Amino acid sequence: MRFAKILSVAAVPMILLACGDDSSGIPSNPSDPKDPVDQPKDSIVPNIPDSLLKPIERDFSQFWQGEGTAEKPFLISNEEELLKIAFYVNDSSMTFKDKFFKQTANISLTKAWNPIGIFGQNANGWGNRPFSGTFDGDAKMISGMNITDTSSYSGLFGLVRGARISNVIVSGAKMSVGSIAGALAGLADSVIIENCTVENAELKGADRVAGLVGEAKYVTVTNVTVTGTVSGTSNVGGVFGSVQNGTLANLTNRATVSGKSTVGGVVGDLASVGEESVITAAFNYGAVTGTKDVGGVVAKMSTTKMTQSGNNGAVTASESQMGAVGGVAAVVSNKASVDQVFNTGAVTATKVQSAGGVFGSMKNIAATNVFNLGEVTGDAATFKGGLVGIVDGSSNLSFGYNAGKVPNDNKAGTVAGRVTSTATVKDVYFDKTVGGNSLVVAETMNSELPTGFATEDMKSSTFVATLNGTGRAWTIDPAKFGGYPSFDWAK
Repeated sequence: MRFAKILSVAAVPMILLACGDDSSGIPSNPSDPKDPVDQPKDSIVPNIPDSLLKPIERDFSQFWQGEGTAEKPFLISNEEELLKIAFYVNDSSMTFKDKFFKQTANISLTKAWNPIGIFGQNANGWGNRPFSGTFDGDAKMISGMNITDTSSYSGLFGLVRGARISNVIVSGAKMSVGSIAGALAGLADSVIIENCTVENAELKGADRVAGLVGEAKYVTVTNVTVTGTVSGTSNVGGVFGSVQNGTLANLTNRATVSGKSTVGGVVGDLASVGEESVITAAFNYGAVTGTKDVGGVVAKMSTTKMTQSGNNGAVTASESQMGAVGGVAAVVSNKASVDQVFNTGAVTATKVQSAGGVFGSMKNIAATNVFNLGEVTGDAATFKGGLVGIVDGSSNLSFGYNAGKVPNDNKAGTVAGRVTSTATVKDVYFDKTVGGNSLVVAETMNSELPTGFATEDMKSSTFVATLNGTGRAWTIDPAKFGGYPSFDWAK
């Protein structure tokens, strides 16, 4: 029976090593069904020829045209060819690392979609099966994706790790799923995503749900647009539900986003371990609603640098006395930094601790060159500010203005609701016309209050020079933002 043992072990590299993933979860010593008694259980049969341990080269020519190289990628032109990728990744543990795919035609999916890549277990109990190759959608459309499954890790891709995905258009996706879900991918780990679009999506899920990717770690993402509707419970975003360590640029959300806690127009939660994340040119145009920590661009942000971003959608939060709501971000903390951001959308708070035209609350961060034109409203128990609800810790807010209306009550200020004694607010201004009889800062231990100007003075080149100080961030265009100062890139 020794020969039978060798045959059973030789089958292992055919499955495990052919474009395989080391953490596939396949047992290292499968039993030989032909010899269940004599088969060793705790050791591999010795003296196996090296040739049997080498990866098996598979012939994919019967499924795809091409060679899987950068010069001659595997060509995907229809649903069946796309399904084959899911089959080999999910059932055969092939990651396709260093392999290239290119979509060559619009594809309409007619079957309930099985995501490419598994995190967790499949029907055989084997899990952690990522797609790790390069997929180029070539700006061709994938339409009709339908996923109705309460399991997690859902999307066109369920799990991608070490992959590159570009030029993909997912149109009309309908997803009613569990956690960690997005039209493009559920979980993206160490992935490059570029030039991707999700249009007219209808996504409904639980935790970490977004239009593009539910959960992302160590990602680089550029040029993404999302439209449709996205709803979930926590960590919900138009583009990303949560991001840990990312470099994000040119993200646009036009979808309506709703949830309970940590709900953002572009990103729900954005944080970093070690090196800070960066988010640049992130814009939201959709309505964003939730109960706790709701932001027009980002709900919660820490150890992150945000630049040249803005919100134009209405932002609403209610029924969480410890929560915050902000036109750009609800909660910004832990040495984050912000430069050149704006809000024009209405910010509404009910039974929320703090609300601001730009930030709900900021703690231990630096923010410079910010402005708000959106009205801030809320009940009398909420700290409300034209720019910030609460400025706390060692925060520094400088060079900015508010021209959005605020209510006239004892917890509302045309600039801030509350400024603690350790925080600094300097070179910040407000429009006296929209401020009415409101306080400048509702509660402060700082003796120096921001300065108010008449509307016509705020629309002058002199005021632009005041905002610029020694810098050059601010400009003015009568055709933009009602003639108030803004930035060259802003629109």
